[in-house]
Amino acid sequence: MRRGIALTAAMAVGTVAWVVHAQEQPTVPSKLPERRAVIVRDTTSKALSASFGYRDVVDGEARRKLQSGLTTVITLAGGVFEAEGGDRPVAGTGIWQSCRVTFDVWNEVYRLQITRAEGDRKAIAVNLEGVLRRCTEAHALVVQGTLTPGSKYFLAATVEVNPVSQEMLEQIRRWVSRPPGTGAVSPGDSLFGSFVGLFVARIGKADRSLSFRTQTFVVPP
Repeated sequence: MRRGIALTAAMAVGTVAWVVHAQEQPTVPSKLPERRAVIVRDTTSKALSASFGYRDVVDGEARRKLQSGLTTVITLAGGVFEAEGGDRPVAGTGIWQSCRVTFDVWNEVYRLQITRAEGDRKAIAVNLEGVLRRCTEAHALVVQGTLTPGSKYFLAATVEVNPVSQEMLEQIRRWVSRPPGTGAVSPGDSLFGSFVGLFVARIGKADRSLSFRTQTFVVPP
């Protein structure tokens, strides 16, 4: 249930992001710039995972902020779309990753807090390359939701640098960690509406953003 709530939040974030940035990106997810992803399916759990990079979201200004000691947040959110005519995410699907970076001036290392649907983890990077490797590359990112074996899909996502306020990040965290048994969430849910409303209020203030899709893939049987 917790993962289901998290992916619903991620799907909302990704969808809203494409709408807000329509003046800069194609409004139809299938027309977004394509980048390669490695899509695999675990033989035991049958879960799909995706690996891909988005280092290009960190430009010169973002690099300077990272090296200056200012806290920087890099988020990725998106969904799964049907290859034929999919202009909205498949219900119940989503991908999500957030990385909060703070430079520890006393120890001269970067302290990272990485949040994914399956939980949080902390890490340390000794240089900027380590930050980029952990925060602008998705490694075996779980593709949440149920997909039909043999059908064709693609992933589409929006990545942003410093997209939201600290309050919004806490709201995201509450969504991700909502306890089991709270019930299913739909676009009509009041908490869902509050989440999207808060995100819309802040998303246009991101330092930098980009949207893209992956190649089409077939779900293994």
